[in-house]
Amino acid sequence: MATKEEIVQVLEGVREKFSTPDTKSKFDGFDRTLQFQFTDLETSFHTRIHDGEMDPYSEGELEKPNLLVTTDSDTLVGIMQGTLSPLDAYSVGKLKAKGSMTDLLKLQILM
Repeated sequence: MATKEEIVQVLEGVREKFSTPDTKSKFDGFDRTLQFQFTDLETSFHTRIHDGEMDPYSEGELEKPNLLVTTDSDTLVGIMQGTLSPLDAYSVGKLKAKGSMTDLLKLQILM
């Protein structure tokens, strides 16, 4: 199990992707809330993506996030380190996602 500190580092790595013009342009006009729920750590982190930027993550749950990703900490770390495919994790139930299909496909850019 990854620690909360490791998860924060991984999530900040996702946020850093918005420092590139390519990523910013792909999220132009996109305004959604995103929440990661970690089943093994019993915690959640959320952010908002808007205007080609991603706000800093905050710990806690949103009442109705636009996008909800539920997983365990090791699965997210594996996906972000490239040792686990998001599609493989999803197909075996280690990664669950709720939201519109269009938004979820856009979210793949960050993974």
